[in-house]
Amino acid sequence: MIEHSEAWHRAMRRRRRNRFGLIAFAFLVIVLCLITFKHTGKMTNSNAISVTPQSSTVKIPDAVKTALQAAASARHPDLLRKFPYPFKAMLAISSDIDMTTLGEFEEYHRFLNTKEQTPYGQGLGLDIGDSSWLYIANDTKEKVDKEGHAIDYSMSYFQGIDPNKLKDAKKIVHYFKVGWIDSLHTFGDFSRNDHSIKFTRALAVAAWNAMNQSGFKPEVWINHGSETNVQNFGIYNSHNLFKYQQGDNPKSPYYHTDLTLKNGIRYVWDSMGENQFSWDDPLFPIHLRDGQKVWGFHRYTNERNKGKINWTWETQFISRQLTKTRLDQLVQEDKYSIVTQHLGKGNTGFPFTTEGVKTLNLLKSYNDDGKILVARTSRLLDYARSQKHVHYSLVQLNGKTYININTIDDQVLGSSIPSIDEVRGLTFYVNDPSSTYLFLNMNPINADDIQCNPRDEKGRKSIEIKWFKPDYTDYTKAE
Repeated sequence: MIEHSEAWHRAMRRRRRNRFGLIAFAFLVIVLCLITFKHTGKMTNSNAISVTPQSSTVKIPDAVKTALQAAASARHPDLLRKFPYPFKAMLAISSDIDMTTLGEFEEYHRFLNTKEQTPYGQGLGLDIGDSSWLYIANDTKEKVDKEGHAIDYSMSYFQGIDPNKLKDAKKIVHYFKVGWIDSLHTFGDFSRNDHSIKFTRALAVAAWNAMNQSGFKPEVWINHGSETNVQNFGIYNSHNLFKYQQGDNPKSPYYHTDLTLKNGIRYVWDSMGENQFSWDDPLFPIHLRDGQKVWGFHRYTNERNKGKINWTWETQFISRQLTKTRLDQLVQEDKYSIVTQHLGKGNTGFPFTTEGVKTLNLLKSYNDDGKILVARTSRLLDYARSQKHVHYSLVQLNGKTYININTIDDQVLGSSIPSIDEVRGLTFYVNDPSSTYLFLNMNPINADDIQCNPRDEKGRKSIEIKWFKPDYTDYTKAE
């Protein structure tokens, strides 16, 4: 009879625990995949599959960890599906908050984002975000709503340009935290008919102090307005109309990008209008005058007809923006689209005509049918960045595939270990999803965040980190 040392026994116990953990993980993944493969019909986010989450105590077996650590971390773009299954395209409506009151904001987002019954029909239940202002210094005489309120009644964090007087701050923070606001339309509306400059760096400092305290930290910046909006940045050119942009000029009294990028802004619309509806990649690098870099993004803003620009970014033209022909082409070409709107601009109440409501329902059908994934702007941009720049390791052992997501590594923001939300929707082509295991920074991804997919239009099976669960909550009633 052979006697073994206590160290040998401890090693064997560790091996059994590792084996049990992997078996438990495999069982949960296989169950999830079998449920998915049994599902027929429309595969959309509305029928997300729920299973018992993997225990946080499950660890990667040493042999698998060693193999993954030894494997090269690379992009492997041929193994990544362009969009989350079964979608063939992704679209965001990017709305500028110009002349929008709090009441108007709540009314149209209740129709766009919830499934509640509204005076205009059942809510669409789409993931559509919006932007916000902190200050208003506009001197226009226009009225902002059907009640005849002046411009300073518009939705803003502070009253006018006084950072010591809060206006709609509580509501703005609330709607940011639930996803109805995800962008900053610069620090505010500084458009002036008298051409005076009201923006100062001190206002930027006060704004970021307030936002840091309240947790209002958008990652999307959208430039605004005319040449008195000197806070704009991203496309400065001393020889054209963008020579007024001073936000990234360290020598200017209006400089603020040292604060703005440090506080979380990742993506910038640089004021350049474009008539191109779709893009293979919506992102492009911007090199700022202070030496920093930030991601720029394309937005469809206008049409061109015989050399003339027709701005289609107001709600009465949404049926010209979102035509069936354009949506079909977007699906056929596997592309992204970010459609610019001013959802609350105007003083007639609910912003959509009967034809506009019909158009939005058409867009909803493309989302519900698994053709176009409609997502808020920040989610689309985060996904586009992650899908193109994710680095992961892949190994195959004993007939099983192991994938570890290591970093998101791009030339603008650098390399970082992503959160689970930053990799949601990433879909990996594999031969056998039920024998594939996904990890994030060497930690098993919970089974309820994993989705196994049948063959798509290319005849390839896949495994996916689930997209965000749809949220139809009427947040006008919940704070």
